[in-house]
Amino acid sequence: MPMIRLFKFFIRISSFMSKELTEILRQPRLILTLVLGPFLVMFLFGLGYPEQNRVLRTTYLAEDPGSLQGEMKAITESDNPAIVMQGIENNKELALAKLALNETDLVIEVPKNPLETVRKNQQAQFIVYHNEVDPFQIGYIQSVARIYVDEANGRLLQAVTEEGQQNAGSVQDNLESAIQKTQALKQTLPPGESEATRQVTDLEKDLTTAHGQLTTFRSLGSSVLVNPFNAETTALSNIIFTPTEFFAPAVIVLLLQHLSITFASLSIVRERRSGIIELFRVAPITAFETLIGKFLSYLLFEILLAGVITALAVWVLKVPMFGQWQDYALVVATLLFTSLAVGFLISLISETDTQAVQYSMLLLLASIFFSGFFLDLRLMWEPMKILAWSLPATYGIQMLQNVMLRGASAPPLLLEGLALIGLGLFLVNWLLLKRRMEVQYS
Repeated sequence: MPMIRLFKFFIRISSFMSKELTEILRQPRLILTLVLGPFLVMFLFGLGYPEQNRVLRTTYLAEDPGSLQGEMKAITESDNPAIVMQGIENNKELALAKLALNETDLVIEVPKNPLETVRKNQQAQFIVYHNEVDPFQIGYIQSVARIYVDEANGRLLQAVTEEGQQNAGSVQDNLESAIQKTQALKQTLPPGESEATRQVTDLEKDLTTAHGQLTTFRSLGSSVLVNPFNAETTALSNIIFTPTEFFAPAVIVLLLQHLSITFASLSIVRERRSGIIELFRVAPITAFETLIGKFLSYLLFEILLAGVITALAVWVLKVPMFGQWQDYALVVATLLFTSLAVGFLISLISETDTQAVQYSMLLLLASIFFSGFFLDLRLMWEPMKILAWSLPATYGIQMLQNVMLRGASAPPLLLEGLALIGLGLFLVNWLLLKRRMEVQYS
């Protein structure tokens, strides 16, 4: 008898699987859209982000444009590929008008007589004008401006150092002459003048030390003296990812979460409004069996969809995959399960299809802004992280980036946290569905 009851249990579950899958397969256009749509989004995303920094068209503003061709040229010219010289203006209003009309990206006001200003123990200031409102672009321009000023400072210091090395040549010649005279004086001193001999010996040592230091100073390159230290950054993986490669795991997670939530959110609310739920009143089926059947049917379909999206991403878009496929499959399966649980919760609390779609879209927007898709979670205000870690996409993005880009396994804490959210929501869905079915039966 227990085996018969178990057999009937699986029969009732499979009825939901065949029903849901048949309903999906009867819509080939929908399936085609779901498969090609996400791939097209990722493809266009990759095309839309070139693998290079933005080039800034730059206009220089100087009272005397001819000064930029003289001694100032060595200071204002830049090797930074982000700055492209567009022209020189001596009319500030005209230069700023071009900036306002987006005919140029930057206007750099060159300080008047900067060398004289420096000789007066004051800083000569470059003023960089821009017309940006995007905080990321403003930060980029500020970084470019700092690099530009550092280059100008380095060239000026290098010029001063080279001049000092040239002047040190005559000083060194004088030191050599002084050392020779000191040695000659030392030889003329009588043997009894021990104090005078000691003083002359000390003077000779000081002059010899100074001569050696000047020799070292003149032998060093001016670029080494100005910039004695250098920094080189190296990642543990030694691989530099393009924007497309970096964002690909996050895009996959968002697509799979949204598709799972959208399908599940329309499932029960649609059946309730069409009256199918009332048919369960005469059917020997429980709320638990209903929910299990729906979970398995949609999970099977979403796994197939995830496989197609992954294949297109890895083998067509050439998204890197450095981790183990079993780790990838475990993360995706857990993400789909939890996302379906969220979708069924939306379906149970929604009264209409429109409400379910609206809730799904709100959740998608929250996932885009709070899951770490655009901004690093480490930059987020601590109280808002509670909202971030309540979203399945947050866990999915962190784990999929770990697997695909770092070649590591999914962090157990994140995987367990995502699974616990899914199990908790499954229990909530079961209780809500059981209550609704009991209300229908009463």
